[in-house]
Amino acid sequence: MKPISLHVDDKDYRDFKSLAERTGRPVEELIREALTEYLKLRRRGRGSVLDIPPHDSGPQLRSWTREELMDEMIDP
Repeated sequence: MKPISLHVDDKDYRDFKSLAERTGRPVEELIREALTEYLKLRRRGRGSVLDIPPHDSGPQLRSWTREELMDEMIDP
């Protein structure tokens, strides 16, 4: 592991510290985890659209099978 120094916003640090106390994990571990998740989201050419968490956009009007959804997304 490579040690680094960085400056964080006071409020963000307080939020990390509060989360660390609630979860019993060190702040440093939470920041490392946050960095890893950020990099996962930013890497190009990796993952799938199916890895993106769903966004609540209101009630579902009908049920879709995976195949129907993929056909709807791909069909021009």
